[in-house]
Order: sequence, then C-alpha cells, then structure tokens
Amino acid sequence: MNKNLLLIPLVFAIASGCSSMKYDTGFEFKAPEFGGGDQGDEVNYPDWYNELEDDDNDNLYSVATEFSNDFQFAVDKAMLSAKRELASNFSSHVEAMMKDFTSELGDVNVSTANDINRTTKLLVSRVNLVGVQRTDFKVVHEKAGYRAFVKLKYSSNLSNKLILEQINRNAKLKNKLESTEKFKELEDSINLIEQGDNV
Repeated sequence: MNKNLLLIPLVFAIASGCSSMKYDTGFEFKAPEFGGGDQGDEVNYPDWYNELEDDDNDNLYSVATEFSNDFQFAVDKAMLSAKRELASNFSSHVEAMMKDFTSELGDVNVSTANDINRTTKLLVSRVNLVGVQRTDFKVVHEKAGYRAFVKLKYSSNLSNKLILEQINRNAKLKNKLESTEKFKELEDSINLIEQGDNV
C-alpha cells in the first residue's frame, strides 16, 4: 500500500517537469500575416508600361517584362515576349480585317469563305515583324538579378501592306473583294503611304 502511494507523487513530478521544459532552437520563426500585412514586394514598373495607346490607330503596340540573374538575358527574354504579344496583336488585326471583308460581301459562297480563311492563316503564319521599333526600355535591379521592361511598336500600315500583297496573290479573292468599300479604303491608304515615301 505504501509503495503505491510513493509511486503516484513520483509520476506526477515527472509529468509536471516535462511540461515546463523549454527548447531553444537559436532562431525565431514568424508566420506570414495575411489580410493586414504586405503580400510581397511591389514591382515598380515604368509609367509607360500600362499606358494604352487608344488614340493611335496607325500602330500596334505590345509590352513585356522578364526577370533574370543575367542582365542581357533579362533584356532578350523581354524582347522575345513583347514580339510574341505583338504577333498576337497582328493576328487579331488580320482576323478583324478579314471579318470586315466577309461581312461586306454578305452571303459568301464556300469557295470565297475558304479563300478568306486560307489567306488569313497564311498571313498569321507568316507574321513579318520587320520594322518593329523599341519605343521604351528600362532595366531595374530586383533582388539578386535584373528585371527588364520593354515596349514595342509596329506600324499597322506595314501590316496592311502585307494583307494587300497576300490578297493580290489570290486572283479569285481579289476579284471578290475589289468591289467592297473596305478593300478600296485599304488600297487607298497603302497608295497614300507609297506616294509619301516616293516624295
């Protein structure tokens, strides 16, 4: 009976001693704060980066930003991304113009629809970005590397010229489109540009 009474306080003493032990790991961990705290470093981008060129109908624009530990690689990546976006803008420009031609022709037959689709695909697959200009450019230090910001401009006059050349190669499509107002506007705008270049 006495042995049992002695064991109970001993077990209690060991249990209470364990609960008060503290371990010092040598570093302090602070859990991230959500809601009230910062969600991360803010990227300080240039003012021109998100400016939309709504008032400029003569050009197509694209912007891009890329990060790298290497300065030149950051620039190269940003240029490539901006050109990829510009190619996408060019594709949208071509498709919108071809839809205008289609709607102006009215009920097009299967042959004409196929010609328009074929021409659109050819133009999109042969995106010629010769004449692209870099209008804005900035590189900033970010953490252990560099972040490059790029803005490119491509003249829609050049893209319109490419569209006209492709249509002229397709005699059947050209005959169909020549009667439309949009085609005449396209031709007139290209002729004005060429006359200005020759002056």
